[in-house]
Amino acid sequence: MTANQPLLIAIKSDWQSIAERPIVGKDVLELLSSSMYVNPLSIYREYVQNAADSIEEAVALGLLSPREMGKVEIKIDPDGRIVRIRDNGTGVSKSVFTGALVALGASRKRGTKARGFRGVGRLAGLGYCQELIFRSKADGEREINEMRWDCKRLKSILRDPGFRGDVEELIKQVVRVHRSAAEDARGHFFEVELSGIVRHGDDRLVNLEAVRDYLSQVAPVPFSPSFGFGKQIGETLRDSIRMGNVCIFLNGEDRPLFRPHRETFEARKGVTDRFVDVRFFEIKGNDGELAAKGWVLDHGYFGAIDTSASIKGLRLRSGNMQVGESDVLDELFTEVRFNSWVVGEFHVLDDRILPNGRRDHFEQNTHFNNLLGQLRPIAQDLSRRCRQSSIRRNVLRQFVILSDQVAHNFSVISQGAISQVDRKRLRRDTAKVLERIERLGSHSILDPADKRRILSALHRYKRRLGHIDDSRQHKALAGMNRTEKAIVTRVCSLIYEHSGSKSAAKQLIDRLLARF
Repeated sequence: MTANQPLLIAIKSDWQSIAERPIVGKDVLELLSSSMYVNPLSIYREYVQNAADSIEEAVALGLLSPREMGKVEIKIDPDGRIVRIRDNGTGVSKSVFTGALVALGASRKRGTKARGFRGVGRLAGLGYCQELIFRSKADGEREINEMRWDCKRLKSILRDPGFRGDVEELIKQVVRVHRSAAEDARGHFFEVELSGIVRHGDDRLVNLEAVRDYLSQVAPVPFSPSFGFGKQIGETLRDSIRMGNVCIFLNGEDRPLFRPHRETFEARKGVTDRFVDVRFFEIKGNDGELAAKGWVLDHGYFGAIDTSASIKGLRLRSGNMQVGESDVLDELFTEVRFNSWVVGEFHVLDDRILPNGRRDHFEQNTHFNNLLGQLRPIAQDLSRRCRQSSIRRNVLRQFVILSDQVAHNFSVISQGAISQVDRKRLRRDTAKVLERIERLGSHSILDPADKRRILSALHRYKRRLGHIDDSRQHKALAGMNRTEKAIVTRVCSLIYEHSGSKSAAKQLIDRLLARF
């Protein structure tokens, strides 16, 4: 062996699988329930999502006709601190009821088109109530299955350092199952009841309006029939997207829940805007297949849309369920603030782009990055529209300010309370203001209607300036001698010069002259 040759040592490899049974600790239940969701209202999304999947399955099996209403009834009792969520989907048959509802991360939906597939969403309520109850009946069965999770005891065991059992032992201690006779073999449903709702912050879990607002944005509910663009959006997306619209009824109301979009909306406090057009987009995946399809509603772009309108932001949906919040695509805009000026949604169709466990974003991979890459030019075009709208509004705002200045100058000259020298100076200043207005009227950012309005006003101002008599004096000055006139006109000029309000200054001078 030479000095430069490497030393090779043969080591026998004899790997074996472990014989010990893996231990799944009790804390996994806390991680899969209350620790998993930032917003308590997310539990409504999880249960409505499961309901939508079950309703679609019922339609596929012929238990519901395609025209029959997929229905989710939510009853909120703030005083009793109880929430019940019931759907008319397939239900869960008694043969698999217990096994399916205590399984963790073992959903039979994985690999299907279902919205939920990780097998943990049904546990979302564990951290928010004292008792979590599941009830269900499958079609043709004469028994109603019921499972109760003692959440109070669950939390006590989770806090107990002396409990050495694993998650299986924990579930055995806090879960009880019961069966009762059903009145009829026909019918099918699944119901979740959260009893003894725990107060969290603003107590939004039992706040009917907070739940209404949240689900109207997140859930697969239809657009309002009164929203004209809603029908156009639905017809355009129908062939590509499983809309899976369900009718959600809150506290026995006659009208189901609708999406929050309306023909007009409050852009900001005191400012109303209107949708004028809808544009559709298709995003191709890495393999050329359709990866996403979406729409953007055009309007005035008057600034950040008020949060109370519940529509702001370019949003993402999967299975017609919103993923994340309205700010999920902020990074794509040239300025983050512009995302709050726009209204639009993109439905993800590529099966390789999956929501993460909390559904507050998507799993990061090349397919999702491709989606973002193709959404960026759309967001940048929207940013350009927002910027142009901002510039246009600024130009129009300057026009209003200058017009007010011209009107004030005319009123002061016509009042005849300042010296003739000051009136001539004011005439020259007014002519300069008109030059600024003329430059504004030729701004390329303005549309033809804006330009016509400004140039029409400019023509009126010039005509009036040409006819105004700057030698006229107020009648109160007629009986004064030269010295008195000089004193009064100087005082009036000083009042105009130093007053914070031009209109208030004129009113004060009018009162003074009336006294004279």
